[in-house]
Amino acid sequence: MHIHYLEIVTKDVDAVCAAYAAAHGAQFGEPDAGLGHARTTALPGGGLLGVRAPMHPTEEPVVRPYWLVDNVEAALAAAVQAGA
Repeated sequence: MHIHYLEIVTKDVDAVCAAYAAAHGAQFGEPDAGLGHARTTALPGGGLLGVRAPMHPTEEPVVRPYWLVDNVEAALAAAVQAGA
């Protein structure tokens, strides 16, 4: 299992992208309408990091990892067993 997409929702997209660029040399693309206008960069080992602004006034800043798993039913069962 690895992170397929790491989504960061923030009110200051430019500042977060600049921080990742300074700390890790990340190069972000232009906003992608298909990902809520997130600016994206590749993650080491595959996957994507996306930074976007809230899509509506009540959406709070958050970080959401999306994992790629071989078997979604087994991953769900393991999450439930762990207390999810």
